[in-house]
Amino acid sequence: MDTLRVVNTVLVALAIVIAFGYFFYKAITLARFVLLGKPENRFDHIGTRVWRMVRNAIFQLANFKRPKGDILYAAVMHFMIFWGFLILLAGEIEILAGGLVPGFTFQFLGHPLYNVFLFSQDLMTTVVILAMIMSFSRRFIERPAKLNYHFGSYLILVLIVGLMTTLFAMNVSNGVNPEEPAHHAVDWMLFAGAYIKFFHVAHPIPHDVYQAIWWAHVLMLLFFLDFIPNSKHLHLLGAIPNNFFVNLTDKTMQLQPINFEAEGVEIFGVSKFEELTWKELMDGLACTECGRCTADCPAWNTGKILSPREIILNIKENMKANGPKLLKLKKDEKLPDDQRVALMADEAEGEKRMASRKEDPMAHETSTSISPQELWACTTCGACQQICPVYNEHIRGIVDMRRYLVMTESKMPQELSATFRNNDTNGNPWGLGSDARLDWAEGLGIKTMAEQPDAEILYWVGCAGAYDDRNKKIAIAFVKVMQAAGVRFAVLGPEETCCGDWVRRAGNEYAYQALAKQNIETLNRYKVKMIVTACPHGYYTIKHDYPEFGGNYEVLHHSQFIHQLIQEGRIKPTKPLGKTVTYHDSCYLGRHNGIYAEPRSVVRAVPQVKMVEMKRSFDNSFCCGAGGARMWLEEKEGDRINRVRTAEALSLNPDVIATACPFCMTMIDDGVKDRGVEDNVKVLDIAEVVQRAL
Repeated sequence: MDTLRVVNTVLVALAIVIAFGYFFYKAITLARFVLLGKPENRFDHIGTRVWRMVRNAIFQLANFKRPKGDILYAAVMHFMIFWGFLILLAGEIEILAGGLVPGFTFQFLGHPLYNVFLFSQDLMTTVVILAMIMSFSRRFIERPAKLNYHFGSYLILVLIVGLMTTLFAMNVSNGVNPEEPAHHAVDWMLFAGAYIKFFHVAHPIPHDVYQAIWWAHVLMLLFFLDFIPNSKHLHLLGAIPNNFFVNLTDKTMQLQPINFEAEGVEIFGVSKFEELTWKELMDGLACTECGRCTADCPAWNTGKILSPREIILNIKENMKANGPKLLKLKKDEKLPDDQRVALMADEAEGEKRMASRKEDPMAHETSTSISPQELWACTTCGACQQICPVYNEHIRGIVDMRRYLVMTESKMPQELSATFRNNDTNGNPWGLGSDARLDWAEGLGIKTMAEQPDAEILYWVGCAGAYDDRNKKIAIAFVKVMQAAGVRFAVLGPEETCCGDWVRRAGNEYAYQALAKQNIETLNRYKVKMIVTACPHGYYTIKHDYPEFGGNYEVLHHSQFIHQLIQEGRIKPTKPLGKTVTYHDSCYLGRHNGIYAEPRSVVRAVPQVKMVEMKRSFDNSFCCGAGGARMWLEEKEGDRINRVRTAEALSLNPDVIATACPFCMTMIDDGVKDRGVEDNVKVLDIAEVVQRAL
């Protein structure tokens, strides 16, 4: 018997050493892959980061974003699994320690504490079993389209069921075994005790059978440990630190400026995984594959091949394919392209994936590469990032890869090439002359900064307000609102040029920097302090991106400014509108800048307005389809995003669809015209709504 006990102990020790050795080898290797990425500082504000990590990852609050329907169901289920395993970890330590030191238990803690320990183990075993029932029901009955249904997911579930079943069996056996400490605390083991009483269990499991169950449990536990770094459950290692390294700035798109004056730099943008930052690579390790990002993506929802989740996962798979080769290289040695798994797929591969998407709309194809079609489908709306429970940052990688296509390969959609030329030649995407930039203001008595350099406010009109016929009406309405309030404002007129937002999101960083520096030079020459604009894209760029190049200004969106004017009593909308209004949240105004209340407050300030909200509104708003340079690109696959959004608005039978963005105005207005209801439903900017009430 002693010999068998020694052999058993040796085998347990050997199994533990092998399993933990392999686990740490894989974990360290993955960490080395991540550190191949470019540097990025995510170690500031340590206290805030620790608190966010505890709140969002440990207490699982990040899973409860928008807690409705399947999201709430999944959040509760994962909360049960996470905390179940966290608490059961102590029991697993007792089991493994008992294999190394026969007879070991935590009974030395004393009866009160040990009884509580047994209670927690019994309770959490049952909780996790219930969570498994929920998970199997979700995958086999409800089958949400956003999930990945690959073998690894089911294997994990089977392993967890096996672990809980064997653990429960051991709890029941120990509960009726007088030689076990659990027997004297069986009343604390609610569910095992209930099982014993209900089925009249009087004898423990025979020793040999118990040992077989014990070994089955230990081997499944150690296999589970080693399966983690090789499966979707890698997020168990990556999610908690990723919540620590979360973006704490108000810049939702932390694009790295490119130094075009650096010597020896010939390739711009990202075409290799190691050209991303270590944080972008870590996103792949943290991804839970929950599919929330893809489920919220307007491109995916309208039949395109872009899946934000697969962007993150494809980068991870490419890193795992090329990482071992890079680690073997000597210092200053480079990996030849013919030995590298390419990160960027060609258009032919993209066509194959689009064909596959048409055949199976639920298909999610994880690969080691990303096609141009996937990159150009992104509207940079931020829905993926906003809903992600581990705070992955999808947009940065997409834009960085666009940079490579545009600036290094000179590959881009044909329409975009023409729009770039318009912008380069005339400083706006319409290609109209700068001398026409102020034509919209004829007869309004507007002064330029050259004429009134001490103006209280600089009104940044933007290219749409200056050149697009529909958006000119918005500029006129906003000017009349400011004039009614007695605001001393001025415009740049011909000195204003494109802010560069769409240029940067399209990947043309070189052209963007030229535009930004030109505008900043003009603004600084006039010593501008406050800027108001009706364009959320210009708002984001001037507020968040221009400071990188010395442009620091107080920037307000016109919804904020009009709200202030109403609150201060400088304007008083008194004419009743008498209309039902639904407001469309601009992605760049809402998700990217957190401005939701002010536009609604402005509309509600008008008498006799009935506000109705679309199903997808606030941070769950559905994109109009124009962001990320998509304004200038045709949608060749699936439904048009603007038509889907317009249909959602029209389902409420509104008289007015209100917007607060020139791009949204264009897309929703086109959607209303496509439906042939423009005579019954008007699309108005909030400035137009207020101006009509003055």
